[in-house]
Amino acid sequence: MASFRKRSSKWEYRVSYLDKDGEQKIVSHGGFRTKQLASAAAEEVEKAKRNGGDLSNRDVTLADYWDAWVARYKTGKHTMITEKRYPIIGKELRAGFGNRLLREVRPSEWQDFMNQFGETRSRSTAQRLNGYVRSMVKNAINDQLISVDFTLNVELSGSRGKSEADKFLQADELQAIMTDALSHASYNNISNCLIYLGAVSGARYSELVGLTWGDVDWVTSSININKTWDYHFGQGFQPTKTPSSVRTVSLTPEAMMLLHRIKSEQTAYYIRTGRRDDLQMVFRNKQNTVPTNAAANKALRAIEDRVEKKMDRPLSARITFHGLRHSHVSFLLSRNVDIYYISKRLGHSDITITLRVYSHMLDDSREKENNLALEALESLEN
Repeated sequence: MASFRKRSSKWEYRVSYLDKDGEQKIVSHGGFRTKQLASAAAEEVEKAKRNGGDLSNRDVTLADYWDAWVARYKTGKHTMITEKRYPIIGKELRAGFGNRLLREVRPSEWQDFMNQFGETRSRSTAQRLNGYVRSMVKNAINDQLISVDFTLNVELSGSRGKSEADKFLQADELQAIMTDALSHASYNNISNCLIYLGAVSGARYSELVGLTWGDVDWVTSSININKTWDYHFGQGFQPTKTPSSVRTVSLTPEAMMLLHRIKSEQTAYYIRTGRRDDLQMVFRNKQNTVPTNAAANKALRAIEDRVEKKMDRPLSARITFHGLRHSHVSFLLSRNVDIYYISKRLGHSDITITLRVYSHMLDDSREKENNLALEALESLEN
């Protein structure tokens, strides 16, 4: 049972427990205005004690619990670029809460923190931070350190801006980009090859630069995406983003002809210089590297400049390399290609991911389907 004592004008509770080594310990907390408030707080501790909660960790701060949670559940289990976010979030939590105990954080305090965070961040960044911390909170609840999910029902703020998935080219613009890229594509200008393949395949940049010649199936006119290339940290081949990202993507005859030409030019260069590439990478250039993401985007900007000049008007959007993937989806949807097929072609694990990311692109398609449905129903009435 808890014991209580009055210190000056405030009340304190004390609860004894046995730690994991069987030694008796005391957890206490003071500063309560009344004994009733101290008793209510002590009851929470007693409840956690009865349910086998770890009382030794009860006075952990929010920031310290975050660090411990990351070390236990996250470190070494995700890509390096994802794991770079964890210490950044930890820094934000320390700046916002200092030594505030995890169990003392209230939903209203978290809302205030998120409001302030959103003043200088995008809404998507705020959503990501809240999502990570919510995962941590679920573990804290399971550990019986807290009983309330203070991240639940938080109202997110932040600039909405234009999401990456909103930045895509119209069909005629995509065609112009592909035509220009193909006309300038060569082994000497391999970034243009990469851009063309990105537009025609919808594959991610890291997936394309991770291709080896053994991944090209000349018989079925397709590429096998089964790995990526770590262009952020130089760690070489890495697994795909998710297991479902391993897939076979069919290509057009024009794309296969381009790959064949690049292989011929690359092989001729290797013979002439005596160089070898034991990895047999498709996009290995004369500098013995693959084009960086920055180089690919620079080449894409040059293509966009030329296309705008030729079309004598601005493009509907200035995109990055990843925007080629979104433009690829937009074009397929405009041609009434089945969303389930598109989802598999993109390497999404679930069609709901495709629907969520590209829901804004489906509005026009829904209108067309609605008209078709009404026409079909009207035919029954005649």
